[in-house]
Amino acid sequence: MDNLLWILSRVKRHFPLLLLALLGSILQSAGATAVTLMVKKVVDDVFILKDIDSLFKITLFMLLSAFVMQAGFFLSRISVITASERVLRDIREEVFAKILRLPSRFFVKAKGGDLVSRIVSDVDKLRQVLVDQFPTLMREPFVGLALLGVLLYRDPTLTVILFGVVPLMAYTVKFFGSKKGKHFKRSQEATGQIAQVISQTVQGIDNLKVFNAHNIILRFFKEFNKRVYKASVKAEFYVTGNTALNYIFGYTVVAGVLFYGGFRIARGDLTPGDFISFLTALFMIQPPLLGTQRALMNLRGALPVIGRVREILKSEEERDGGKTFQGLRKELVFNDVRVKAGDKEILKGVSLKIAKGERVGIVGRTGSGKSTLVKILPRLLDYEGSVKVDGTELSEFSLESVRSKIGFSTQEVFILNGTVRENLLIAKKDATEEEMKRALDLAVCDFVDRIGGLDAQVGERGYALSGGERQRLSLARIFLKNPDIVILDEATSALDMNTEKKVLKNLFEFFKDRTMIVVAHRLSNIVDCDRIVVIKEGRVVEEGTFYSLIEKKGEFYNLFKEAKALS
Repeated sequence: MDNLLWILSRVKRHFPLLLLALLGSILQSAGATAVTLMVKKVVDDVFILKDIDSLFKITLFMLLSAFVMQAGFFLSRISVITASERVLRDIREEVFAKILRLPSRFFVKAKGGDLVSRIVSDVDKLRQVLVDQFPTLMREPFVGLALLGVLLYRDPTLTVILFGVVPLMAYTVKFFGSKKGKHFKRSQEATGQIAQVISQTVQGIDNLKVFNAHNIILRFFKEFNKRVYKASVKAEFYVTGNTALNYIFGYTVVAGVLFYGGFRIARGDLTPGDFISFLTALFMIQPPLLGTQRALMNLRGALPVIGRVREILKSEEERDGGKTFQGLRKELVFNDVRVKAGDKEILKGVSLKIAKGERVGIVGRTGSGKSTLVKILPRLLDYEGSVKVDGTELSEFSLESVRSKIGFSTQEVFILNGTVRENLLIAKKDATEEEMKRALDLAVCDFVDRIGGLDAQVGERGYALSGGERQRLSLARIFLKNPDIVILDEATSALDMNTEKKVLKNLFEFFKDRTMIVVAHRLSNIVDCDRIVVIKEGRVVEEGTFYSLIEKKGEFYNLFKEAKALS
């Protein structure tokens, strides 16, 4: 019920359109009522009494009634569909905007394919309810009530008897709707898993081919596809069963009425016009009744899907502060900072100071917590302890103001499926062509001219580019943004030695007065840093310059020896 009230609250926002739909329903009901009432006069006055004058009047009136009925139908359906499509447009935008505001920890547990399924497939199922079923519920009950009035007017006793089946129809709505909803939800969940498999396959197609792992991934796909098949068939089984049962009810009722009417006409208790008028109303009332029942069943079946969409909308967003970060003036201070991922503690009481304008290298073995540490500054991770920026706790600043002053580049590059220009404008939406070209030059993106310039397409995930080219394009964004604090997390890992030296030289020169934090596996990349911080198993174990740490012969010295042995 809560999901139903939620979707109705969205529809209510478009009240003027609903009023137009109500007006259309009233017109359609009036037209249908007039047609059924005029049937009596056709039979009694024209067929029996042979009144030609009445024939012309009745025919004209019935045509007018039919026009009013269809005009009402058109107005009602168009109004409701317009309102429904607006609701769906708003929901899609709200869900996607919500995803952009969710914290990084949400995406650790969430599956990309499932999120795609919820935004696309689930909302499309919701569209079927709003566009197909909701107009029915806004229109058919009014038509049904109007025709019910005709039935009661013609024969109250028979009408009351006939509508004794309404409780049975209500039960079928509940039974078949709940069954459909259960299997519908299972189908959507399995569809999300299929989307996940497809996404992973596209991302890792080269590895799958090299490892001949297509049979493994195909087995996963077949399993989830089988689940979709079973759930979909079962859902349709209950839908079809409900439809068949409804028609059995309908034919049984019609047969009973024909027998009853014929018997009364034979006895002289009923005129043929009254009976045909009643029978016409009965035939015309079945589609509204069945349509309403089917719409209610489909609506009930869709409620679990609505719940899946709402789960995202109810997820906790990133916590935002109220202060505006104007840029680093003095220092960053980490004090007893801890970060957990589930039950695992990644950072274990890190304390560290970074002065404005200082270049700090961060090194450590894989899994030591280097990337976790630098993700704290742009507020990509929640932390315990204290991180103060010029004496103010980092969490007190607004996310937008902090991130606007930080340039962050990692080895996992995000490339928009668009042009080089569009990928650069992510960093600075009002950048001029001269600024973009300068940024590309500084990032040694000499490949851009070769592929067609700023308006060249780079493909999905930058598929038209090599790994090193994608990283250089990402670094061009840093130059274009020109941030107050620069964070490089293995940002040159895919570059060859010569290109890497050029890019790093440009970075250090361009941001010579800025605060830089460089995470690197290649120790040669941090030789020119003012200070190097060594992290081991989530703790800071050493600090110093490159050469002082070598002389110390501690953890950094061991890393240096291992790297030298491999070179």
